[in-house]
Amino acid sequence: MTTSFGAQPLQRRMGAGYYTDEELRQFEWGALGVDVRIKRNVVIPFTQNVYIGSHVRIDDFTVIVASSADSPVRLGNHVFVGDLCHLAGSDGITLEDFSAVAPGCHLFSGSDDYTGQKLTGPTLPKELLGGPAGRVTLHRFVILGAGTVVHPGVEIGEGVAVGSLGLVRTDLEAWGIYAGSPVRRLRDRSRAMLDLLPQVTGSDARGSL
Repeated sequence: MTTSFGAQPLQRRMGAGYYTDEELRQFEWGALGVDVRIKRNVVIPFTQNVYIGSHVRIDDFTVIVASSADSPVRLGNHVFVGDLCHLAGSDGITLEDFSAVAPGCHLFSGSDDYTGQKLTGPTLPKELLGGPAGRVTLHRFVILGAGTVVHPGVEIGEGVAVGSLGLVRTDLEAWGIYAGSPVRRLRDRSRAMLDLLPQVTGSDARGSL
């Protein structure tokens, strides 16, 4: 028996649901692949500067800001962005194939100046502002644990795993497990996952970026 609340079945009121493919294609994207699932409560103000591959999922209340056409936000194939994430892509963010961003992560490609040399905040003219800026890149097979913060200009090497609540201020070398605030390398990460790639058929396993 279907449980109802008012005129609608209860199960249809739980969560915001995902856009259909037809609905997604009504927005202007830089590029949009197939099998893309984006929750209806996700906020992406500048879709024209966002390039999304195939088999991508973006969950509840995530915000992706890609305000510059010259420094777009790019998501490859088989990319996951969990709920409550913030991708501040004013200077570009790239999430390569098979990368995963757990809930509550914050990736900043630009920041205010904290030294006192400049004013801060988005209500002021740009010439009065300043601070670190640079594309953030997550290479293939990177996973960020819940609550990770990534600073501007950081490049995270292929296969890196960052533990929850990690603070990433500098580049991370490939195939390592990192944790802490700021993060430090704990040990090498296994590459056994690469043996599973042949099970990802056809174009799904080929790079999109």
